[in-house]
Amino acid sequence: MPPSDPSPGTSHLFVYGTLRRGAAMHALLDPGGAEWVGPARMRGRLYDLGAFPGFGDGRVGEWVKGELYRVVGDPAALFDALDRYEGRAFRREVREAVRDGGARVPAFVYCFAGSLRGRARIESGDYLAEASPAARAGRRV
Repeated sequence: MPPSDPSPGTSHLFVYGTLRRGAAMHALLDPGGAEWVGPARMRGRLYDLGAFPGFGDGRVGEWVKGELYRVVGDPAALFDALDRYEGRAFRREVREAVRDGGARVPAFVYCFAGSLRGRARIESGDYLAEASPAARAGRRV
């Protein structure tokens, strides 16, 4: 999705990997780009791509754990920075995030654009719980 098209009406972002709090690239959401809303989950599967995870489609009952943010300030500037960071390997899509308590919120998420065939799944759906310290710090492992 082009950086200049943050889709009017969608004001949330779901992150599941290196953009989460405590992970290597969380600073891209600060200062003033996104405000933490809370923990959330999104239907899908998470895969180990080495130094970062990849989000892919999942079956009923398969969830990816992450965090939900409200986009504040200039959405175009935030998504321009995030699109550059994610690169061509990821595409920004709008999907439904589910907050603790069950509220459903449309949110942007970066989905892996390449093939996930043969990649190891992160069975728990929680990158920070299973990633090595080197991967969480953003170093190639």
